[in-house]
Amino acid sequence: MSVVAERILVLDGSPAGDAAAGMAACVTPSPEGGYTVLSQTGAAGKQAAEGIGLLAASALQQAGWGAGHAVQPDLVAVVTGPGSFTGLRASCAMAAGYALGAGCPLVGVTRGEALRPELDAQCASSGSVNGWLLVTAARRGRVFVERAEGVQAVALADWSPLPGRWVLAGDAAASLPVEDAVFSALTQPTATQIAAAAVARLTGQLAPRDALPLYVDPPEAKLPAAGLRSAPV
Repeated sequence: MSVVAERILVLDGSPAGDAAAGMAACVTPSPEGGYTVLSQTGAAGKQAAEGIGLLAASALQQAGWGAGHAVQPDLVAVVTGPGSFTGLRASCAMAAGYALGAGCPLVGVTRGEALRPELDAQCASSGSVNGWLLVTAARRGRVFVERAEGVQAVALADWSPLPGRWVLAGDAAASLPVEDAVFSALTQPTATQIAAAAVARLTGQLAPRDALPLYVDPPEAKLPAAGLRSAPV
């Protein structure tokens, strides 16, 4: 099988709440199969994802790619959500700008898409289960619940457990009441998992998806009750 992308820049600013963080990595296919991380930088905290550009610059410099080097990434992969509103906006904008400048494809994947092969494998080894739920922190008593069919924001106080038995993963899995759940240790996708999902989308193994932030929750900013001021004359 021909190699679709040899140099993949991976960006992730999706983690929210107490797990908020930003990550950038340079990933390449491994001769033995799978992917290898050449360099990776990260920062924790609610403002970390806003500095995703600095993280990317550091990872690229360590890998010997990008500005000042003879080689550029030939694919940019970014996590589109669900997650931090600010983190998604910053990382997706950075990814789009870098892909445009490098003249390479941009591919977005969700957390669940990146973790899906491992989650599917856990479902297969867990006996009779209906599927998996990836639960991540949101705001104000809510969580994001992603499954193979899509993602939704759920108020924990209003949650109605799904029938059947499910594999639960994600950093907020323990907060979602699900009877007879099988808990997974999977929380956040790795750089290699994100890269693999991006290549799968690029080659048509995953359905097309725009590399835009997956905003599940509405933004906190509200229009003033009296409306916006008139434009200056």
